[in-house]
Amino acid sequence: MAYVLALLPIALLIVLSLLRSVKEAVLVAAGVTSGLFFYWGADLSRFIGTVAVAAVTSLNILMIVFGAAFLYNIMDKSGLIGQISHSLDGLHPSREIRFFLLAICLTAFFEGVAGFGTPGAIVPLLLIAMGFNAVLSVCVVLLFDGLAALFGAVGTPVLIGLQLPLGLDAAQLQQISLLSAGLGVLAAGAMLLFIFRLFARYQGPLQYKGTVVLLYLFFALPFCLLAYWVPELATVLGALSMLLLSILFLRRPGSRLELAPWLPYGLLAMLLLLPKLYNPLSRWIGWDIGLPNLFGSGISTSFKPLQSPLIPFLVVGLGVALYKRIPSLYLGDALQKILRVVVVLFPSILVAQLMINSGQTQPSMIGHISELLSGLGSAYPLLAPFIGVIGAFITGSTTISNVVFGASQLQTAQLLGQDPVVLLSLQHTGAAVGNAICLFNIIAAASIANLQNYKEVLARNLLPALSAAGLAGVLGWALLLWW
Repeated sequence: MAYVLALLPIALLIVLSLLRSVKEAVLVAAGVTSGLFFYWGADLSRFIGTVAVAAVTSLNILMIVFGAAFLYNIMDKSGLIGQISHSLDGLHPSREIRFFLLAICLTAFFEGVAGFGTPGAIVPLLLIAMGFNAVLSVCVVLLFDGLAALFGAVGTPVLIGLQLPLGLDAAQLQQISLLSAGLGVLAAGAMLLFIFRLFARYQGPLQYKGTVVLLYLFFALPFCLLAYWVPELATVLGALSMLLLSILFLRRPGSRLELAPWLPYGLLAMLLLLPKLYNPLSRWIGWDIGLPNLFGSGISTSFKPLQSPLIPFLVVGLGVALYKRIPSLYLGDALQKILRVVVVLFPSILVAQLMINSGQTQPSMIGHISELLSGLGSAYPLLAPFIGVIGAFITGSTTISNVVFGASQLQTAQLLGQDPVVLLSLQHTGAAVGNAICLFNIIAAASIANLQNYKEVLARNLLPALSAAGLAGVLGWALLLWW
């Protein structure tokens, strides 16, 4: 019975989101999970502490939403967004080629530079400005982010999510990075089939599927090679490699690229990447507001305001406003987005935190889910990626999914006598894929794109993401049999 109840919040989130609405789903799931939280033996102080953690996490996401909306509004009113929408016209006559180039390259670049859901806050807006459907733009960016999130911001998901808490040595880290990159590339390649159908649904049939696949390989192959040697830079360097190869391949003689309108986003990327390259700055902005033992619950959290992408967004936005002499900062538009988002975002995060922190005297709801799936024996590798997906769906983070479920994946591998590198790679791959259907990402990206129907994004991305995780599981299972 405990296993069924542990799965109930996830079932409610998915089923009600698809049948009713995301807003209704998160509110109902938050109420049910609150009841289960006390059923699991937690007390009131622990509940209040969990609510506080959810509030801090919500604030972090809302800061990104506000910053992205602020910068976009400034650039839109200054005319730069309009210029960006035509800046690559000289690269290739096909709009679909330009769509996929930006969707893959920019998603990977901003994920590798900043993480924090930054690609969903930037890239869909640029695609929409080019005239593409909003649902299509958000869905495709989140699906490609399911690959880019493997190494997130400078390798955090593997370095902080797996190596540090599990005590992995350098050789194991290299093997996991390479194997998960290979699995992720194949899984994302399978998702291309769904993405093509999605594109045809909203924009019409594709004329250059072969070229799009080649563009994908321009990213995928360097990404896999770099994953083994420098996983912390694999995503950023993979994106830059793709951009260079794509320009060399696509550019026509005599064509001209208008790169000037992109300068604010180039500056934004530099500001986001600078702390990763200059350690003293990283230590300075690493200052945090510690919140230990909230309300005597034993639950702690911290808030690092200077590490949020909000500040780079504001700096670049203010710089553009001053340079272009914009008469208004349009703060009201950005604040309206925040108010629309918080009603849905906070309860969804609360569900996640309640599931993680439940169970003072017994395993948490998350622990029960892990225990249930680990009892599958030799078939376990087939479902191992889905544990990572569940972790990302609940927590909104590849890194936290690895932290929450990595230890149980390692323990299961030892109990079943299976290679821990393979199972941890499956966990990691699933955790990255889960970013495509994570409600936090969907709510943030869709709200910035002025989409109120979050349900449609989840409905379009669910099957591709689950299929990708299933393919990764089959490949991992076959690899274990072969070994």
